[in-house]
Amino acid sequence: MFRIFMYSGFLFLFAGSKIYSHEARPPDLAAIGDFKIFSHNDKNRSNEKEKLNIAQPEMELCLESEVSPGIHGNIILAWHKEHQAEIEEIYVTIQKSLPLKADLRVGKYLLELGRLNPVHQHEYSFIKRPLPHEIFFGDEGLSDMAIRALVAVPVGGVGIEIMGAVLKGEALKEHEHEATEEEESHQKERYDPGFFGRLAGSWPVSETNEIAFGVSAVNAVYAFCEHEEEAGVEEPVSLRSWLIGGDIRYKYQPSRYSTVQMEAEVIVAWRDPGYDRNYVKSCGAYGYLDFHFRDKYNVGAIIEWVRLREIYPVNEENGATRSDTWRSGVFFGYAPFEETSQLRLAAHRIQPDKGSNVWEFNLQLVICLGSHEHHH
Repeated sequence: MFRIFMYSGFLFLFAGSKIYSHEARPPDLAAIGDFKIFSHNDKNRSNEKEKLNIAQPEMELCLESEVSPGIHGNIILAWHKEHQAEIEEIYVTIQKSLPLKADLRVGKYLLELGRLNPVHQHEYSFIKRPLPHEIFFGDEGLSDMAIRALVAVPVGGVGIEIMGAVLKGEALKEHEHEATEEEESHQKERYDPGFFGRLAGSWPVSETNEIAFGVSAVNAVYAFCEHEEEAGVEEPVSLRSWLIGGDIRYKYQPSRYSTVQMEAEVIVAWRDPGYDRNYVKSCGAYGYLDFHFRDKYNVGAIIEWVRLREIYPVNEENGATRSDTWRSGVFFGYAPFEETSQLRLAAHRIQPDKGSNVWEFNLQLVICLGSHEHHH
C-alpha cells in the first residue's frame, strides 16, 4: 500500500506539471544502453574461463522533469543482467522548502553514503563497482525509500552540507543476508525504519584545485532472529547493521579539457549476529586516480580491499572466519561523441586469501539516446 501511494503521487506530480506551471515543458527522456565483453581465468566460473564472453545487455530509461520552479522529479527504470524491468529510482526533490532553506527529497533513490554510491555504474571510469560496495551495498548499490532533508551551511570558504533521512528499512536486507522463506514472510508483514546521515564539505583551495570530504552513516535491519523456544516469545528479533564511511576527493583542473581526480573511501560495517553476541565488524577501502585529457580521453588506476568477518556456531559458542581480498586494476576510456557515448577498457587482478589469483578484462560500450544528465 505504501508503494502504491508513493508511485501514484509521482504520477500525479508529473501529470499535473502542465496544470500548475505556466512554463511547463515535456520531461527529458533518455535511454542508456550498456554493452560488455569480458574474459577471465576464474575456475569457479569454468563455463566462461578464458573465453570471449558477451554479457547480457543492460539498459536504463530515465525520465526527468521540472514539475514546477524548485520541484524536480526523477524516475529511472532499469533492466540489469537477466532481471525484468524494475524501478531503480523514483523521487521528487523540493529545493529550499523547509526552514533554514533546506532541500527535501522523498522517494526511492541511491543513498549518498560516499560520493560514488549515488552515481550509476555505467558512469564509472573503471567499469566495475568497487569491491567494498559490492560486498556491503550489493550489485545495484545502496538504495531505499527515504524522506531526506539537506541543509547547506557555508563556513568561511568551505561549503558544508548536512543530510538526515528516515528510511523505510530495506537498504541492507537484500544483500547482507539471504533470507529464508520464514524470514521473508516476517519482512513482508513488518518494516523497521532505518536512519541515514551525512556531513560533507568542499574546499576550493584555488581556481584549479578543490578538496571534498564526507562522513556518512546508515543504520537499518538486515535480518530477523528467532527467540529460543524456552523464552516463549514468537515475535522475531530485528537484527540491525551499522555502515559508517568516510571519503575524500582531490580534484585538479588546469584547463577545461584536462582534469586529475584522486578519490578514496573507507567503509566499516558492524552487524548484530543475535543471541546476545558481540557485533561483528568488517571493513573495506578503495582509492583511484583518474586523469582526463583532451576532453575525450581518460586513463587511471584503482586499488580495492575488503576484510570480511563471518560468525558460525561451534559447540554452542561463537566461531569466526576472517578473509581478506585485494583487487587492483587499470582502465582507459574514450568518448567519441562527448556525453552520448563512452568506450572503456579495464583490466583487474583479484588476490583472495585462499585460492589462486584471478585476472579479468572488460570492454564496455555505453550509448545514450536522448537528453541525460549525470546522476552525481
